[in-house]
Amino acid sequence: MYKRKWTLPLIFIISCLLLSGCMNKVGAVSVGSTEDIRTTIIGGRTGGAWSVFTEGIAETIRRENKGALVTVEPGGIVENPASVGTNTVPYGISYAMTAYSAFSGSEPYKDAYPDIRAISVIIPANYYQLIARANVGFDSLDEVIENEVPIRLAVDQRGSAGEMITRAILQEYGVTYKDIKAWGGSVDHLSGSKTFELMAENRIDVTGDAVSVPSSDILEASTTTNMKFISMNKDILQAVADKLGMEQGTIAAGSYDFLKQELDTLYTPAILIVHKDVPEEEVYRITKSIYENFEYLGTVHKEFKKLSDDTFTKVGKVPLHPGAKRFFIEKGLIQ
Repeated sequence: MYKRKWTLPLIFIISCLLLSGCMNKVGAVSVGSTEDIRTTIIGGRTGGAWSVFTEGIAETIRRENKGALVTVEPGGIVENPASVGTNTVPYGISYAMTAYSAFSGSEPYKDAYPDIRAISVIIPANYYQLIARANVGFDSLDEVIENEVPIRLAVDQRGSAGEMITRAILQEYGVTYKDIKAWGGSVDHLSGSKTFELMAENRIDVTGDAVSVPSSDILEASTTTNMKFISMNKDILQAVADKLGMEQGTIAAGSYDFLKQELDTLYTPAILIVHKDVPEEEVYRITKSIYENFEYLGTVHKEFKKLSDDTFTKVGKVPLHPGAKRFFIEKGLIQ
């Protein structure tokens, strides 16, 4: 009888200890575990390039962290920073300039989202490209402004990266959309495909957007429409870069058949952002996962092939998350 009195409690205690150990594995509470990443990344519209970019990043995490569960959800360039900034979704893809606008509370955001942090660059450069039909009577934006040329301008939806850059450049020249209309021109908010369709029909003169080089859309459009790039004043470009958190850069001659000389412009990378409260260890491992899979990412999309030690850390003005910063320092990528 005495033996049975302590045997059952002992079995119960041992069972609880075993169950606790199992729960530690599935509940993912230990900091050093390789199975504790359970998270979501918000990307782009279903079927678009950004959805491919996001799934590629998610797969690097799965490949390097056994048992990781990473869900990819559709999103948008403007929506993603706000979702991450409120911790509605812990991770997201964004242009560096858009993330900084959200972080600082500048247009198109009414409120600031100071809890946004940067992890790394995923697509190094999306260059602002101002192009026109080849038969327009000007070659620079300075000519348009000085002569009040009644251009028929197409831009994307208000608040999109390309539209914001276009508007900011015009503002630095002292010009608004209303001014263009007053000159007899027009400003239409159109998708890229619709813009190039109307260009081919001689109903749109100029369009600008931040896209990769070379842009598949521009390449395709140039097969049916003769085009040229419109140059911009470097001082104006620098002022816009400072305002929007971008960088000045150049598009190399020959990037397109119709680009005969180097072109000064602006660029913004696409970056992975995260809420500041996501644990440092998790962000460290995610940064490491992306870094160690550059070769794999290059098989997912050609834009990933531009990732390198030099480009990986250039996230713009949004502060780095401590987990990413620790990884960069350990690898000697930053001081």
